[in-house]
Amino acid sequence: MTTLKPGGNAPVAPGQIRVDVNYSPVPGAEIDVSAFVLDAAGKVRDDDDMCFYGQPSVLGGVLQMTDSSAGRTVFTLDPSRLGLAVEKVALAATIHDNKASFEQVSRLSVTVSGGIEAQLPTAGMKETALILGEFYRRQGEWKFRCVAQGFAGGWNPCPNILV
Repeated sequence: MTTLKPGGNAPVAPGQIRVDVNYSPVPGAEIDVSAFVLDAAGKVRDDDDMCFYGQPSVLGGVLQMTDSSAGRTVFTLDPSRLGLAVEKVALAATIHDNKASFEQVSRLSVTVSGGIEAQLPTAGMKETALILGEFYRRQGEWKFRCVAQGFAGGWNPCPNILV
């Protein structure tokens, strides 16, 4: 098992992968986990590039949210089926209506099938939106990077789309 810290990366096994995001729920606050398909500018191209509870399958099933419950969200992704215009797939978490901050989430991790695990530190995080990690293409191969970058005002990968 490869354990990543923020900034660390590892190659992703070829073919379809499973991504588990696990966290400790916060009483009275809903945590939404989403995945965004991004172009070279780091933006979504349109609504079809956003995978979340209201749109659990995008790009013909290349990216799917297969489970979402309190404390857990699961995605499947087949990077080999992503077009060349796709540079990254970012995983993000937001606390609905800013009812809490991530410092109240005592446990937050991302596990990628094939032996990658990232434990994201949340102590002292005042932010309500967080980029967990990203899958990115490097010299024709896909890798996963643990990002753990928070935003107090929310993260918007799609400035031309109302989210």
